[in-house]
Order: sequence, then structure tokens, then C-alpha cells
Amino acid sequence: MKTENSQSENLINKVNKILKKIQNDPASFENIFTELFEKDFNEQLDNINKVKKGKLKGLIISVKDLFDVKGYKTKGGTKFIDDKIAQKDAKCISLIRKAGGLLLGHTNMTELAYSGLGINPHYGTPLNPVFKNSVPGGSTSGGAVSIALDVADITIGTDTGGSTRIPAAFTGITGFKPTQDSISRDNVLVLSTSLDSVGLMARDVSLCKLGFETMRNKSKNNIAKNNIKIIIPKNFGFEDIDDEIKVGFDSAKEKIIKSGLDIQEIEIPLLDHYKKIPLWQFAAVECQAEYFEAYNNKKHLIDPNVSRRMDRANQVTAVEYVNLCKERTTLISQFNTFLGNNFLLLPTVSITPPLIKDCENVEFYDKMNLISLRNTTLANYMNGCSLSLPYTIKDKPVGIMLNGSTDNDDQLLEIGSKIEKLLSK
Repeated sequence: MKTENSQSENLINKVNKILKKIQNDPASFENIFTELFEKDFNEQLDNINKVKKGKLKGLIISVKDLFDVKGYKTKGGTKFIDDKIAQKDAKCISLIRKAGGLLLGHTNMTELAYSGLGINPHYGTPLNPVFKNSVPGGSTSGGAVSIALDVADITIGTDTGGSTRIPAAFTGITGFKPTQDSISRDNVLVLSTSLDSVGLMARDVSLCKLGFETMRNKSKNNIAKNNIKIIIPKNFGFEDIDDEIKVGFDSAKEKIIKSGLDIQEIEIPLLDHYKKIPLWQFAAVECQAEYFEAYNNKKHLIDPNVSRRMDRANQVTAVEYVNLCKERTTLISQFNTFLGNNFLLLPTVSITPPLIKDCENVEFYDKMNLISLRNTTLANYMNGCSLSLPYTIKDKPVGIMLNGSTDNDDQLLEIGSKIEKLLSK
């Protein structure tokens, strides 16, 4: 068994290797971090040495620039938020410290987390390390790339419509969106109060599970595990699908079927109704309300791709918004009753990541953003849990997504771990 000293030395060496890796290849690591937490690494290491049995001891954690980290600025990918130093950690970040995780730095992101592509005109866009010159996926773009380039073990992000699963699919890693209230959002900047969840990404399910168990504020859910079905909806998730994604998904599906898991392909009428819902109203209304002063007085500082989305709130009446919220409550109940203890299986994203250059065209950007978010937003709207698993075919990753009902997080991670093993064979 390793001594405390050797564990500490190993972590110091690990951090130094990461810093050297970043310094020696600045082009590859450009735009991934908005700031590193170097000035308090020694203090962090001292505190980690005092942790006896932390779940995250020895692990490096990167943090999306929406979370308050004591002593550092939280900018949310913006130019308009005042550069105030956080006086305390976000609640979920404090739990990471207590579990022995070393916080590496704030990662870059889409401004205010308002896009599924990961582009940021203020601080640059991290390059996708798998698909050359392509978007990394958003909004937790820098976080995903920090995992893909192996400078962090776990990255903490938010997921409002797919922001930990889209970048996971686009960069060949694992992304997990828990049930919304399972992790505290205290001292985390808001995009949509209705749909925001704290999520995380890592190389595999086991690391996502460790991070989740560390940050969760609810007890483990022991739901019955018998007769689980994997359901593929015939009427949702496959619109506008690229050939490469279809081939990859079908290949993954065959592996799962051969394993003996019960897969059913059926029409789900509830999803036909869901497709007609103006989901964009949640983020448009709630984001404009959250940043109302900046929207009115500092709009010139906001990314045009973000401000155009905030503009759409002006099209929504108060009655429409209230009815939207009421309808969601009803559909969550209906969807949970339908899905029960089972899981949906879908492509995480139906397209391969578009080129950054092509996204300079506004119409193309809007189209790709809409398609990227289409499958993943379902779990946010239904207040479910969702896991994107990487499946490599022809040397390129495809995201395979499992969706579970509200509070079925533990069982999702369990079956996700089994399917992860099947897909790696």
C-alpha cells in the first residue's frame, strides 16, 4: 500500500507533467482554459494530503467557467460579467475539494452556455482533437477537450440541452447528465433555471460515477432492476442523420442485441407531441431575464449568436411561458410512467462535428446548432438522466446515448457501464 508521501509525490508529478504538456505544445492547448489555478496548487496539495479516504484523491479535475472557485473569476465565457473574485466555492466544487480532487483550472465554453457547438468569439474556440478543424461541441467545450487530451481525469460542466453529452460525442469521451436536482447549482451561473443541470465528462463511466457520487446531494436510489428493456424510438432521434452516425449506431445496436439485452424498436406517440413543443422558449426567456441589465445596456459585448437567441424571448407572451411550464410538468409525469425502469437508446448527436469555419455562416450555424441539440434536449425537458458513451468505428467516435427516467441515475450508470464494456470489444 502506498504511503501518504508517495501519493503526494505522485500527484505533484502528475500536475507537473500536465503543466509541462500544456507549456510545450501551446497550439494544441490553445483556448481550452480561461485560467489555471496554479497559484494555489501547493495549498491544494497540502489539503489533499489531509484527506484520508477521498473518492477523488489523486485525480485532476477541470471546471467549466460557470462555477465559482474561491479566489478566481467566474466569467461564463462573457466579456460583460464583472471580474469579481469568487469569495467561496460553488457547493458542488467544495465537495470535490473535500473528496481530494485537485482543481486544475476554469475551462472555456460557449458564452453563457447558450449553444451546442462550443464556439466562443471572446476567448477563442478549442480545436476538436479528433475531427480536424471542427467544433468541439458545446457548451462545455474546453472541458471536453481537457479530457480528450488527457490533462484532466474528470471535467465538471453544466448541461441545459446537451452540453456535457454533445461535446463528449464530438470528442470521443463519456458524458453524463444527472437528474437536475441531484447536484446543487448554488453559485453556478444560470442559463435556464428550468433546464440547467450540473453534469460531468470523463474517459469512462467509472470516473463519471465517482464524480457524481462525490457531488450528489440525494441518497442512492435502489430501484428494482428486473426485466429492463432498451427502447429505440422509431419516431425520434434519427432525423437528419449522417451516414457515418447511422452506420456506427447500427453497429453498436447489434453488439447490444448479441449480448442478450432486451432491445425493442417501437413508436412512442408521446415523442410526436414533444417534437411540437417550442423548447427554445425556456432558455430565451430565462436567459434574458437572468442577464436583463447586460442585455439592455451591454448588448454590444455579447456574442451575436447568443444575443440573437436572447432576442427571441421578446416573441413569447407571459401566458405562453406559463403554459409551457405547466405542459412540461404533465409530460414529465407521462414520460416517467411510460419509461419506468427502462431506457431509451439513441445516437447522442445525429451529425459529425461541423467545421468551425463553416459555422461563421449564421444560417449554417443555426441549423447545425439545432440538429446538435435535438436528441440530447429530451432528457433535460423530461428531467431525466442521460449518458453518452463513445463507440469507435472506422477510427472515429460516435456517441451512443442512454436516457433514463427521473432519479434513475444509479441504474443508468450501472447499465451504461455494462454497455460500455460491450462497445469496447
